[in-house]
Amino acid sequence: MRAVREELGPEGRVRIDANGAWNVDEAERAVHALAEFDLEYIEQPCAAVEELAELRERIAYLDIAIAADESVRKADDPLRVARAGAADLLVIKAQPLGGVHAALDIVAQAGLPAVVSSALDTSIGLSMGVALAAALPELDYDCGLGTASLFLADVTASPLVARGGALPLERPRPSAAELDRVAADADRRDWWLDRLRRCYAALELTRG
Repeated sequence: MRAVREELGPEGRVRIDANGAWNVDEAERAVHALAEFDLEYIEQPCAAVEELAELRERIAYLDIAIAADESVRKADDPLRVARAGAADLLVIKAQPLGGVHAALDIVAQAGLPAVVSSALDTSIGLSMGVALAAALPELDYDCGLGTASLFLADVTASPLVARGGALPLERPRPSAAELDRVAADADRRDWWLDRLRRCYAALELTRG
């Protein structure tokens, strides 16, 4: 962390993400140890909403924000973390929350600032994140939508490319040639198709 701060300088924004790996005591010790590096926020330091709430109370005097990711994205009730006062901001991913409109509704109901982020998405998926970010009435934090740069290939002939630190608000279309180039083998294709069938069946049960 010291090396990161030295490389970025005082203006760089540094965030850490524990993916819910710490208990409250571990998280508190980590925050104390890293506070000198001027963290913008700490993402999902603990797994449980109750733990996040306790940690937030313990470190309130340090003025380091707590961001909730899995407590929103993987929760049966994505608003519980906000109602419990367990986070200062939400990390929002459009796809697992049901799309742009559903994600916007969660942010509005939570009443907390949001960071729009992505998983390892191609430009097709990232465009949803860009649309979500553009639709938010306020966007106080930089987005985490640069993951296409980690890929050797994309599924569109016109990948989303950041210009001056910003991604364009575009709707890329998949390219048949690029899809063929990165196609999965038959076993993996069958695995995904089976998963889609199971997900669709679960959604039908939920709607019914």
